[in-house]
Amino acid sequence: MKLYMPVLVITLLGFAIVPCAHAQENAADSSAIKSKLKEMEDAWVKALVSKDQAGVGNMIADDFAGFNPEGKHVTKSQLLDEAKNEPNTLSSAVNDNIDVHVYGSNAATVSGTTTEKGKDKDGKQFTRSYVWVDTWMERNGKWECIAEGVMLTPKKK
Repeated sequence: MKLYMPVLVITLLGFAIVPCAHAQENAADSSAIKSKLKEMEDAWVKALVSKDQAGVGNMIADDFAGFNPEGKHVTKSQLLDEAKNEPNTLSSAVNDNIDVHVYGSNAATVSGTTTEKGKDKDGKQFTRSYVWVDTWMERNGKWECIAEGVMLTPKKK
């Protein structure tokens, strides 16, 4: 029995350590995913300011499903058409209050707010804010937005 006691203790310690190491590995992976998706969200708004439809299109899955600020269901092609035909000119767009939730190694949601500044088609300046949530999935080594919901933030009275 004395001979087996050290083996038993080492085995039990091994079972205790492995989940901790796995949790640390998952936390590191989660942190990397969070950073990557925050960068992608920032690149998305920069692409909107510069009217870079290819840049936006590269981040959106072909089977994308979303809702625009007017509550209309949009596909990838419809979203890109809306961006292409946008009559307003943006001078800036900034994300804030970004919150990323990672669900395993290939799925995450990102929510936040975006404040846009620019001029409408008549040259009148505007500032508008949106709240949104994007669902991201990694497929074949590439992160893509597969779903989105956007709502215009009501103006404060």
